[in-house]
Amino acid sequence: MTPSDVLSRGIARDNPTAVLLVGLCPAAAVSVRVIDSLWMSAGIFAVMLLSSFCMTLLARGRTNGGEMTPRAAAGGWLAALVISSFLTASFELVLLRAAPEASAALGIYAPLIAVNCLVLTVIDETSRAPSPGRALLDAAGKGAVFAACLLLIGVLRETLGAGTMTLFPLPGFSGTIEIGSLSQDPARAISFAGGGLLCLGYLAALARMVKERRP
Repeated sequence: MTPSDVLSRGIARDNPTAVLLVGLCPAAAVSVRVIDSLWMSAGIFAVMLLSSFCMTLLARGRTNGGEMTPRAAAGGWLAALVISSFLTASFELVLLRAAPEASAALGIYAPLIAVNCLVLTVIDETSRAPSPGRALLDAAGKGAVFAACLLLIGVLRETLGAGTMTLFPLPGFSGTIEIGSLSQDPARAISFAGGGLLCLGYLAALARMVKERRP
């Protein structure tokens, strides 16, 4: 399977947010601002990618048929939790140091990356990959698609719900862009939890429409 095939499958058939509907808690909870969506996407992508790579190196307890023994499977899940927890804690420290405001905004959802169902699912799938390169490719494809969906939801929710777009602050730039009349009279309901679920519903409907139109 070529890299383009993996990416195409991740967008159309295995899209974690719009098709498989996993990892929805951060998508609905932290996507109120674009900057928060970016940080959460970066954390999930990094933990998913590095955990998958480590698990392919550790997954050696296989039978001749390619299936893992029960003892190896149990040890694999324990190793996956330890690795993802370590990487998540490292991400939290980096986030707290680099962007304390974003760390406060993400709250409990940052440490929950370690047990995010999408992260654990991808780790389990990639641990059975034939090579570390294939595992990295699969994890990167799903992580990139999830990040794109989360960023899209963040842009829609902040633009419509607050009339702003919050990015990284730079010298001479506060990091917040006000969007015309939307900043004066935004649809604030989009910023609430129900607004996040509404955006997810439309995104899932769009993904299904695209999938059904594919030959």
